[in-house]
Formats: sequence, structure tokens, C-alpha cells
Amino acid sequence: MPSPDDPAAALPPFDPARAFAARQQLGLTLGQVAWAVAAYRGGPMHPDTLQAWESGTAVPDEEDVKGLAAALWCSPVALVGEPATLAQCRTVAGLSPGETATRLGMTRARWEEAERRNRWQGTAAQTGALLRVLRPPPSCFVAACGRTPQLKVLLREAVASWWPNYVGPVTRIVPLDPAAVRAALERLHLAYQRLEHAAGGPPRAAAAAEARTDAFLEHIDLHLWQELRATAGPVQPNQGRHTS
Repeated sequence: MPSPDDPAAALPPFDPARAFAARQQLGLTLGQVAWAVAAYRGGPMHPDTLQAWESGTAVPDEEDVKGLAAALWCSPVALVGEPATLAQCRTVAGLSPGETATRLGMTRARWEEAERRNRWQGTAAQTGALLRVLRPPPSCFVAACGRTPQLKVLLREAVASWWPNYVGPVTRIVPLDPAAVRAALERLHLAYQRLEHAAGGPPRAAAAAEARTDAFLEHIDLHLWQELRATAGPVQPNQGRHTS
């Protein structure tokens, strides 16, 4: 859970499905939870508000998430999604900035600068510690290293050519087991080939397929993360290669 010594801890975005599941697991009604959240906040709350949170039509702020967590007897971290920044990774790990800096072997000022800019520039040893201690999702780690544009270039080349040649280069950017990267690249290649095949149909259908192909290539990194979330295990640190 977030460190009590860090009042500015940044939570990842609220996850409606997790909130709904937590309430269902406790067997509580919307009214019961709304009453508990209202007691925590010191102000009224209608059950319809909670229902809107759970359906995703409204988004609670961080204080609301903390109140909901108190009502559901869980950590706020249990009600949020995947961290997308270094600051969010630290919050999920339940560490203060000082504790994080110590575990990564750097000064607090340097860690706070990395967090503020969401840019990682550590040594190989510090990068290995980052992956072990904060366990950033691959998408978060690659973005913090500033290597998303490079990754997208590699992925576009991979899906349009002999993709096995790109397992090594992609793995040097994405801190996951090569087998997981290989499986994801193969699926991306097949998806791209299907789009390319559809582009050879009648003019109207071909134009639509070409638009889908362009969108696929534009957001190909997002497709990679989706594939990896479905199949990959936890991030595995590789101290020798993953430096920024």
C-alpha cells in the first residue's frame, strides 16, 4: 500500500472492475459501501455515485479511492490498474522516495528527479534493482527509458519481415523472457499479415483494410503490451542489457 510517509504518493488510474469485485467478495450492497465511504470522507455520498464508479461512467479522485478502500477493507492499490509511471510504481510498491533511493543505490534527489521527469537513466546495477524492487510493467519501463520510438520502429520492421530476427533486439529493450517476446512477435506478425491480405480485396474493402493496417502500425507498441499481458509472467530483471 502507499507509504504513510509520502502524502503525495501517486496512485495508478482507478479500476472499476476491481472495485466491483472487491465489493462482491465482501457481500456488501452499494448502499452499505456508500455509507462507509461517506463516514470516511465526512460528507454525504449517494449509492448511485458508487455505481457510476463501478460502471466506469464516473472516476473517483484519490481521496475517494482511499475512502472506498477503507470501506472495502483493502489497500487503495487493490482498486487501481497497472502503473504507468515511475512514481506510480513506487506507490504500488509501498515505498517512500527515500526508501526507493536507498534500495536502488542512488541519492534521494536523483530518484526524485527521475520520478518528476519519468525518465530513467540508471546504471546497469541500478536498473536491475529498479526491476526487482519496483517491478515496473514493460510498457512503463520502456517509456521511462525513452525507448518507445525505437521499439515501434523494430516492431514495424518485425511484422513486415522475418520476425524471428527481431526477438533479440526487442528483448534488449523490453525486460522480459525472450520466449514471451518471441510468442508475442509471432502473433503480431500473423495479425499484420491478415491485415495485409485483406488490403488486396475490392477497392472499398481494401481502403478500409489499409486504414486498419495504418492504425495497427501506428499503435503497434500497444498491441505488443496487450499480447504480453496475456501471456507473460512478471518482469525479469536483466542487469547487463537494460540500461538507458
